[in-house]
Amino acid sequence: MGMLRLRRASSQRWVETAVADLDAILADHAHCEKKAAATALSLLNRYPHHSTLVERMAALAEEEIQHFSLVFAVVRERGKTLPRDDSNIYVNRLREHVRKGEPQRLQDSLLVAALIEARSCERFSLLAEALPEGRVKALFTELIPSEAGHYALFLKLARELTGEEETERRFDELLDIEAEIVSSLPGEARIHG
Repeated sequence: MGMLRLRRASSQRWVETAVADLDAILADHAHCEKKAAATALSLLNRYPHHSTLVERMAALAEEEIQHFSLVFAVVRERGKTLPRDDSNIYVNRLREHVRKGEPQRLQDSLLVAALIEARSCERFSLLAEALPEGRVKALFTELIPSEAGHYALFLKLARELTGEEETERRFDELLDIEAEIVSSLPGEARIHG
């Protein structure tokens, strides 16, 4: 699927479910942005000796919080509040494949983050195509380049910090795993549902 390299497209059923419940999608997306910021902070906390990683994750955490604020503003404009943040099956199942021990853990953490960003980018594109003109369509359209950039950033960091050849081999494995996970999702009105 183009530069994102995803092996399985999101289903039309997911698109229809998401469009039918935009309030749920927006709330879930706000939580995703918050978790993305937390992931960036967690990585810079775990690997403070990788200066490049620390710099890029600090900047990413700031950007993700700005995105959270954008999405939250739309939630509020629609007269809604954020529901409780439930766990995410997709993310949890991907993280089950993060290996223990270094540098494998660092590599897998970066690659899983890349996959999450790639799937978000793909789904934002689908939503932007399916939605009528308006604030929500504009929001998803605006965020597509950022998600693509975050995907590229995590992939680049994995290559730089853990080696090109091994990164490509492992990413190939994780792409297959991600495709299986996506095919088993219930298709809920969630960014990764």
